[in-house]
Formats: sequence, structure tokens, C-alpha cells
Amino acid sequence: MTKDLFSEFEPSSKDAWISQAIRDLKGKDFDQSLGTTLWERIVLQPFYTLEDLGGQIPRQASFQSESDDRQDAPRQWANLVSVYPDESSETFLHQLENGAEGLVLHLSGFEDLEQLLQGVKPEYIPILIQPTANPLVALGSFLAWVEGKGLDPAQISGALLWAPSDMVFGENADYGLAVEVFREILELTEAFPHFKAFSLKSSRYTEAGGNPLDAVIFAMGELIDLIDASGESPRRVVGAMLLEVSVGEAYFGEIARLKAFRRAVTALGRLYFEEVEGSELQLLAQTSGWSKSILDSNTNLIRQSYEAMAALLGGANLLWTRPLLEEQAGELEKRMAKNVSSLLREEAFLDKVQDPASGSFFLEKLSEYILGDIQAGLKSLEEKGGWLTALKEGIVHAQIRTHRAKIQNQVAEKLIPKIGANKYPASASLKSDLEFEFFGEKSFELNPSRASYLVELKNQELL
Repeated sequence: MTKDLFSEFEPSSKDAWISQAIRDLKGKDFDQSLGTTLWERIVLQPFYTLEDLGGQIPRQASFQSESDDRQDAPRQWANLVSVYPDESSETFLHQLENGAEGLVLHLSGFEDLEQLLQGVKPEYIPILIQPTANPLVALGSFLAWVEGKGLDPAQISGALLWAPSDMVFGENADYGLAVEVFREILELTEAFPHFKAFSLKSSRYTEAGGNPLDAVIFAMGELIDLIDASGESPRRVVGAMLLEVSVGEAYFGEIARLKAFRRAVTALGRLYFEEVEGSELQLLAQTSGWSKSILDSNTNLIRQSYEAMAALLGGANLLWTRPLLEEQAGELEKRMAKNVSSLLREEAFLDKVQDPASGSFFLEKLSEYILGDIQAGLKSLEEKGGWLTALKEGIVHAQIRTHRAKIQNQVAEKLIPKIGANKYPASASLKSDLEFEFFGEKSFELNPSRASYLVELKNQELL
């Protein structure tokens, strides 16, 4: 017979614990001494209990559709690696035989895919297309290659890593023209039910230095304006969409942010049509470049590991662990990045539980806080006329750039510690710097940067 080990103890409320903590602080302010703030807007208490959730025990979230195969693990994801046209098909196959489970193809659309993808079987792996030029040409080339193999379109999964806003931020194109291209892409992919026609790129804002909360708000603002401008049914747009995020250093914050992002899009979808389940949405999470530094690249390996773990705990279906300066990264860096997913599956066993982060009072409450911030942010954005109006009036650029400058200056002044950059730099024998490139950005662009950029710039001037 099992004995209740806690039966001899009187139950204690959260207020009782707080009262005891205040006594132990001996006059110090409770909130100032023990409270913290996440991303400048989310005020966190030092601890949470079931009382904070109204006594409701959290349920596990579902991040994937149910499988008929009972041999499948409760939690599944695909490990993605980047491949480039100057690499051989043998390289692609070697990646797939050694831990990679999907490919990100960087294509212009003029490559010989028969030769480039020789031996690759697209019916078994997700393939994501990262267009390096015209997205219609790149996507058309890939779909023509697939059709040439005589495969059932329903067997093909993946996505186009492109959003209509790419043309606005990248080419200063009119948004109306971008929407026209979007409609053409929807038609091209209509016969491929499991291939996503576009991506909702929240990483555009975080990688440019924006607040991670604003990144979700702006991305969802994009979605609202795209539904309104395209004239397509909301169900069709949401069904053709891949959610995309980059995961930074705030480990617990990122877990909760990814969960809140999925919940927010689900709630938005229900405003437009009857029902959309969170498990219907596909989420691509990539490790952040903003959080890394070219100074002491070894530290980046640690950061990408816990960012990848946060991505999976937050519900990522596709994991893209990216070494900094990806195309120029060495073989060791690429191999270690690829192997992070295998370690999290085979040694951390993150695939054995559907939602490992479920049941944490802190994470559940934090997700609620973030969801509330997203809702308030969207309301404020709509009061300004929506995402497109805010973009045209320069509000989006100004908000991202102001936050970027603030963080970069705080890192430069050592107000924010950056291991390997402004704190605990590697010794000469261990130091492994990457190539430095000067940052540039046109008025209409939002280009990726790094929090440690000013520190790196000063380091270059001292050499």
C-alpha cells in the first residue's frame, strides 16, 4: 500500500509562502528583490503555484496530427539542414544518411535539379525551398522536378520559405505586387496539400534585433493584412501557411513564446472560420543568429544547443539548427549543428513525451502573459491602421531599429553579459573567431544583425 508522504504536513497557500519570504527579506521589497522582467514587458514573479492557474491542472498540448502508426513516437519533428547548389548530390545523401531528416534548398530556379538532387526521394522527407531570386521561378523549378518523377502530389511535404513581405523589405516593391505573386504561388501549390505555399516569418524581426514579442505581433499583423488583401478565403491562406520563428537565448521565455504563438494563430483563425486546431499548424523553428557572436565561435555551439531544445519544448515540427555564417561554416560546425537534434532525441528522449513542458505552473502562466501581450499588441496595431499602414509610416522599422540599437549598446557597455564577447573571452589558445562583415541596411530593409555587433566592431578597430 502506498503511503502519502505529505499527509503529515498542513497544506500551505501561495500567500503564506510570500509572507514567509517577506519576513526573510527583513525589510527589502519583495517584488524588487525577487521579481524579474522578461523582454522588457513581462513582469515575472519569483514562483508560481497551481493557484495562479485557477486550480486547473494543465493539459498537454498537441503539436502534430495523430498518426495511425502506433510505432511512431508521441513527439516527432524533422531535423533540417541547408544545402546549396555548389554542393554535390553525394553531399546531400551523406547528410540524409547521417542524421538529417529534411533539406532546406537554397535555389535560384536555374539549377539542374536532376543532377543536383540525384538519389534524393522527396516523398520521404520534407523539402523546404529558400529562393535566392524570384520565388516563382525557384518554386516552379522544384515542382516541375517533383512532377517529372511521377509522384503523387499528396506525398510531397515541405514549404516555400518566402512571404509576400520579402518583396517589400528586400526589393522595396509595392505590397500589391507581392500579393499578386502570392496568389500565383497559391495556384502553383494547390495540388500539393502538404506543401506550404508561404511562411509567416516572425524571424525577420527578431534577427534584425526586434523584441521577440513584437516579432509575433508584426508577423500576425502581416497575416491579417494578407488575408484581407489577397481576397482568398482565410481557411485557404491559413492552410497554406508555415509558422516560422527564430529561437533566442531566453530559454523559458522562448518555450512559452512558441506555445503562445501557436495558440494566438489558432485563436485568430477561429475568428475567421469555424475551427482550427493547433495541431494543424506547422511550426519551423531555427536557432538565432542575433544571439551569436563571431568572437569565440565555440560558445555559439552551446547557445544553439539550448535554443534547439527550447524550440522542441515549444512545439517545433521542423528544427533548423543553423551555424552562424551558415554557408561559410566549417564541416565541424555543420556536423555539430546537425547532431543537436539527434542528441535531443536519442539521449534527452524529448520524443518520448508529447508535451514535456506541460504541467509547469511557471511556463503555463508565462504563456498566458505572452498571449495577453500579443492580443494587446495586435489591438494597438489595428488602431494604427494595421501592419501595412504601420510599415508605410515607418513605425515597424523604427520600433525594430530602436530596440536593436538599445540592446547592442547595452552589450557594448557590458550592461548585458555576452559570454565569449564582452565577458569571459576565450584564451588565445581556444579563441576561434569568424569572419567579420560590416553591417549595412537600406531604408526599406530589415537586415539580420547580432546583439554583439558593436563589440565585434570595436574588436576589429583594435586589431
